[in-house]
Amino acid sequence: FGSSRGLRPRAATPGAAPQARRCALAMDTFLHGRGGAASPGDPMGTAPPMVPKSLVDASGPLDIWWIILGNFWLLGGILAVASALLESVGLILVKKAQYKIMGDNLHPHDPKPTHTQVLRSPYFWVGLLFYLSYSPVNMLAMKYAPETTVLPLSACNVVLNFFLAFTVLYERFTRRDITASLVCIAGAIAMNTAMSQTIPGRLEDFPVEEVLRISNGLLANHGFAAYMIAWLALFAMCFYIVTFVSLQSVARPFAVPLLVGLLQALFHFMSKISVTLVARSTDPLVWSDPITVKVTVGTSFLFVLTLWAMIEGVLQLPCRFFVPAVFVACQVLTATQDLLFFRAWEAMTQKDIIAFVVASAISLISVGFISAEQRVIASPGASGLNTPLLSPRTDAVRLHQSVTAIIDEYRIRRPTVPDAAPLQTIDMAVPISNFWRPLPIISSACLVALPIVLWCTGMIFETFAFMTLFSMYQGWKMGLHIVLFGYVGIKKMKHFENADFLALYEAELKDPKSKLRAAPKWNEVMHFACLPNYKEDLEVLRLAAKSIAASGIAKKQICMVFAMEAREEGVREKAATLIREFENEFFLCMATYHPIGLQGEVPGKSANTKWATDEILQKVMPERQMNPAATVFTVGDADSEFHPEYFAALTYYFVHAGGVPGETPLRYLTIWQPPILHYKNYLSQPAVVRLASLVTSQHELACLADPNATRVPYSTYSISATLAASVKGWDPDWISEDWHMALKCFLATSGRLNIAPIFLPILNYAPEADSWYETVMARWIQAKRHALGFTELVYLMDHAPRVLKSIQGKRNRTTYSWRYFFLWFKLLMIHLFMAVFVIVAPLNGLIIAYFAQHQLTASLTINSWTFLVNCVFQVFGLMAVIGLFIVSVLVYEAVKPRIDGSSKTTCFYRIPFMHVLTAFGECLWYIPMFFFFAGFAEWIAAVKASKTHVFDYAVALKPKLPGA
Repeated sequence: FGSSRGLRPRAATPGAAPQARRCALAMDTFLHGRGGAASPGDPMGTAPPMVPKSLVDASGPLDIWWIILGNFWLLGGILAVASALLESVGLILVKKAQYKIMGDNLHPHDPKPTHTQVLRSPYFWVGLLFYLSYSPVNMLAMKYAPETTVLPLSACNVVLNFFLAFTVLYERFTRRDITASLVCIAGAIAMNTAMSQTIPGRLEDFPVEEVLRISNGLLANHGFAAYMIAWLALFAMCFYIVTFVSLQSVARPFAVPLLVGLLQALFHFMSKISVTLVARSTDPLVWSDPITVKVTVGTSFLFVLTLWAMIEGVLQLPCRFFVPAVFVACQVLTATQDLLFFRAWEAMTQKDIIAFVVASAISLISVGFISAEQRVIASPGASGLNTPLLSPRTDAVRLHQSVTAIIDEYRIRRPTVPDAAPLQTIDMAVPISNFWRPLPIISSACLVALPIVLWCTGMIFETFAFMTLFSMYQGWKMGLHIVLFGYVGIKKMKHFENADFLALYEAELKDPKSKLRAAPKWNEVMHFACLPNYKEDLEVLRLAAKSIAASGIAKKQICMVFAMEAREEGVREKAATLIREFENEFFLCMATYHPIGLQGEVPGKSANTKWATDEILQKVMPERQMNPAATVFTVGDADSEFHPEYFAALTYYFVHAGGVPGETPLRYLTIWQPPILHYKNYLSQPAVVRLASLVTSQHELACLADPNATRVPYSTYSISATLAASVKGWDPDWISEDWHMALKCFLATSGRLNIAPIFLPILNYAPEADSWYETVMARWIQAKRHALGFTELVYLMDHAPRVLKSIQGKRNRTTYSWRYFFLWFKLLMIHLFMAVFVIVAPLNGLIIAYFAQHQLTASLTINSWTFLVNCVFQVFGLMAVIGLFIVSVLVYEAVKPRIDGSSKTTCFYRIPFMHVLTAFGECLWYIPMFFFFAGFAEWIAAVKASKTHVFDYAVALKPKLPGA
């Protein structure tokens, strides 16, 4: 392939040597940003050695931006990521226009809207505007960075598409879809890594004569001519399939993205030449050659054709499949045509060529494992369940299809089989040793000391690499993940809002093919709602009891349990008052009294809950002949306001949680968790307390909304009596009763525990006192108590090896170890991140400022790819802060009728846009204070954890409600 009319200089031609040197210099310019070279810190030679002195001398908070602007490779990388974001958002909005018109009719066989209907949607035109912006930004990126940099970074499009398609479009992803998409990205990166680093992004620094010669000699280049023959053959085949083959054909979903990839790759190549010619239009040689007009017109035609094909493809196929398929097709074709035309394959070793071919093949094959089926959940506003003209009992199965699709994301609904295995657990009544107690303080100190030690020993790149890893975790898990999946959680809550789970159950039971025949019957399931409390106002307890009594199954299936502390003065009179008020609202209303001074106990929620549930299991249930296998405990805070449908939803989940033959039914291996929102007194919370409420509520909601997240229960949750009794109840000497019970069940069941979300939110109060200072101090006391969850790592790590040894079978041990690692990492990083963020994050900024002031980017002391990733995730972190306040307002709007005082607010809270500005303005200034005191609480907890796990339980102050 190739000829002397490619970019390889012709040394035998007179006068060719100077031209070859000019071409080599130009090529070097494109590869390295104004004449860079490779170095040990940057083996690809992609970082420029020169940063303008005016930029380097700049110091202050904007140092990072001066470095980006002065470093052409970094600027090109940032622009490449920005172009991927524009492309992804544009395509998502175009698809959103189609889905919004289709409403609730999103079945694969439902008719799609006409082009005229789509064109009338504002989503389409906004999306088109974003997509049109993508091309010029991408061209600008390749002006500053080589193609081997820009092409891999376009993989950001696939990553962004995954999150946006899931959060905005509500397209469903299986684990196979996710894995295949990741393989596509990995293959594309490997493919570009194997390529020769001699492919330019743009040709603007080449002599005009050379550019015109290249343009006139396109088809004379043997490699390019062979590529075009193959291109035409593929184009004809794809065009025939798209035009004449049925939509149901297996070939059609693959032909559409391949057709778009063919057009996009050719446009990508031609735009290099046309943009270069237009940019050099002041040179008289450019327009005197007719090839300029031909190339410009041809490129413009290709652009229009590519745009049309892209829009058509998006409207025909789900973004889940279409975007990664187009990405892979375009990547492989673009890389191939560049390798052939620029003869870069001659600079590649045999291993590089093999790696390139294998990576390309893997990327193409992986596309076939992504489902092209249209699996979409309608937006809550389009769901028939939320249409006021229809009763949920009218065609209940169809109206609840979005709700059941959400439930099925978590693989909860399973048939009950007659030959299920009984629940067997590992004995957890083994005292813990002191070996792991220093872990919290040691891990916190090491995470702070590590970058400082690396820096002091001269390991600058290693220091910055560590900071970049921390920035990645901060920008994603503690940033965009909370925002994106918090938004998903809001949509799921809206779908559940008007659900009627009893109607759904009855409709499913009528189906001859129903798999509920062997499951517990609806009316057999009994609930014990336990409210452990100490010195709580009567009105607070009334609020919780009234919300539980509002359930449609309260009088037949719910037992109300006021778990009192015997040490509280006047407690029996208080309990008698509550029982007298609510005894006719429930199947059973009772109180338990946790005695003081029991050996091995610490007075608190965990000890109180254990006493109450033991009383129920040992006395109440035997006396009333209740079946523990059909009984569920719900443990709540004293101020928990339940959704009226929560217990009906819990019953539905319980009867559907079956399993496979020979295994324990899922209902006995599950803890059910509703979203916990500290929004009940949202409007009266001081700004710093409100900020803590927003972060905590959204973090928990995001973890529940992400089907693949590792979850732990928080505050209020439900657990089967069988599982609670099997692990011998709650441990009375641990303060974090929710986390500890989950870890105990996880270990006792050999890692089989499942945390299942029920998207019917529970609202409760943030601490509130008579003054601003007292309220903040009350929240500080609560924060210190929450931070003591750090000690749960000691419990988990101490028992984990013993549990592993007791598990039979290599596969079971592997599954346990896999799930244990993610649970351990989650618990560690929740506390570790809060402990060190206030220290490590400023260190990252100081290092960047140091780079700017000492021109270390110029001497390539840092790796440019590392710096680019750091920059991108710093931007993600800033985006997450803004998104946090936007999502917080959406959460407020979703539960506004249940928030105290929400009907009497000013326009600053009634209008969502004004509310966002208000929340942002009030809370922004407290962010440093929030992280400082949150980190301080974690350090206090880490020190305490090194000595003991037994602590006093400090009850948070609640607001004084009317009538108290």
